[in-house]
Amino acid sequence: MSGQLALTPETVRRRVASVLHEVAGIPLEQITDDASFDTTLAIESVQLVELQVALEEEFQTELDPLYMIELNRFGDIVEYIYRRARGEEVP
Repeated sequence: MSGQLALTPETVRRRVASVLHEVAGIPLEQITDDASFDTTLAIESVQLVELQVALEEEFQTELDPLYMIELNRFGDIVEYIYRRARGEEVP
């Protein structure tokens, strides 16, 4: 996929924030690297599953749901998705 070649951490960040906004209705200005899914953004478990599925479709990669919960911070999840989408060996 040619779009994968142009991936940068910033493009991944924008795309993940956009998907998060669509799935959970979180205002974009509240989505920061330090925002945590469980407290700051208060994402429910059902929304987290929907988010994971949407992100897997958006980036054409499999994501480990338990690892995503463990990471919890938006910035850490962006880094994880960036690395997965590039084909790096991460959980």
